[in-house]
Amino acid sequence: MGKHSHKSEWFIPPNASKGGKKDIRNSRILHFVNRSHLISTFLLIAGLCQVFMGLFVVTVSVLGLIEPLWLSTAMSMAASITTMIGLYLVYITLSKSNSRNMLLRNAMRRVMEAKN
Repeated sequence: MGKHSHKSEWFIPPNASKGGKKDIRNSRILHFVNRSHLISTFLLIAGLCQVFMGLFVVTVSVLGLIEPLWLSTAMSMAASITTMIGLYLVYITLSKSNSRNMLLRNAMRRVMEAKN
């Protein structure tokens, strides 16, 4: 059975018409993806969410709202590692976006100096 013989909407091309109606969910998703332009936006949001959730779990563990001490300690350790990984993801994402701009600026500066 091929993919095209399956009657699911996952296999229908986005430009195919469904009786003259537009698929609202598909157009919203495409609009969001087209507006974000880069995967770095998603990585930045994911890293920030990871940092905030990790800090929240550490705060809850330190305040003693989690009753067994061994569970509170394990969750605090895991959340600390998660927070560090999230910070690293944010750092890598921001440094890569700045490096592209810096590379372009340096190339333009070299061209301008070579013309003078």
